[in-house]
Amino acid sequence: MPDFYLSSTELREPFEPRTCRFVARLRSEVRDDLALVEVDPPLPRNVYDTSEDVRFLVLAARHQGCTLFPATEWPTAVYVCKLKGGDRPAGDAIESGDLTIVDWGEVRPVGG
Repeated sequence: MPDFYLSSTELREPFEPRTCRFVARLRSEVRDDLALVEVDPPLPRNVYDTSEDVRFLVLAARHQGCTLFPATEWPTAVYVCKLKGGDRPAGDAIESGDLTIVDWGEVRPVGG
């Protein structure tokens, strides 16, 4: 998966678009097309009220029939999620209860 830009569509004070580097494809009992991404530059802790700057996020296409593997449309509306209890899972399978939706966003290809 190529790098892409992430922007918020719901925050009252949206952040500047961030470059996202694909790290891993994750799956849960609900869906198998979750993308673990590294955000550059990391988001300041005040954006999502976290104890540290946010470097890793999990993204999932928001609309039925859309996916990030491969992206079926650009821009793609996504759920922006954080893993509870850490930045990265131990493997490629996670429980949906271990995710918290922190925002709604949109991803666009780099150069697009």
